[in-house]
Amino acid sequence: MTTASFPDLPGAVALVTGSTRGIGAGLAAALEAAGVRVLRHGSGQSDVAAMEEVLRADLSDDAGVAQLARLVAERTDRLDLLVNNAGVEVPRALKDLDGDILRRTLDVNLAAPVLLTRALIPLLSSGRNRSVVNMTSIHDEVAYAGNIAYVASKAGLEAATRTMALELAVHGIRVNSIAPGAIETDMNREVIEQMGRHNFESWIPLKRVGAIDDLAGALLYLASDASRYVTGSRLVIDGGYSQALLRYGLDT
Repeated sequence: MTTASFPDLPGAVALVTGSTRGIGAGLAAALEAAGVRVLRHGSGQSDVAAMEEVLRADLSDDAGVAQLARLVAERTDRLDLLVNNAGVEVPRALKDLDGDILRRTLDVNLAAPVLLTRALIPLLSSGRNRSVVNMTSIHDEVAYAGNIAYVASKAGLEAATRTMALELAVHGIRVNSIAPGAIETDMNREVIEQMGRHNFESWIPLKRVGAIDDLAGALLYLASDASRYVTGSRLVIDGGYSQALLRYGLDT
């Protein structure tokens, strides 16, 4: 995707949380290639060493969310796009789940996007396209045995997306979600290989594991004026994976 595809994007300002690696880094790069000024966020020192300027904040508590909102306000007087991408995943079956894992997962994956969006309403209200995109998962609807905290957090974020869409429409702010399926990153490549890439290719109707680039066009669309009448929507990008309704062995 280029600026020619979305001519209103050059000059826009975006915040992408969790954008120093993985899906977030790929999405930030796609936005930058389209002419968007991207404020990148990372939670710690280790994931930001190679980048010139990253807004550092731990989104596992209210203070970290407030800190990130302050850092953004120091760097821009408007925000055209907020991508709530930062997240954690610590797979545990219910019998092995402890309160700390559950609370941290819900704090980072659900509470932080909601509270950060609230804190940035004034900057978003001053933006042009005024778009919020929440990164959820196909597991906001499809059960994933052995990962109850993550599933609950993404299901909650999807419900919050629809509710925020209703409440923020008065400000002209659109709120949508992208629900990825199996997307290969540096962090999960080893797991894909362990489970068997050929298995994923047989489970996914389009016969391949997704790439971060497969998400980029959807984000550019939701960030641009091309989606000006789209809010409260969930865009699934999974190669048809969730439609197959297949169990893939993590619960055995």
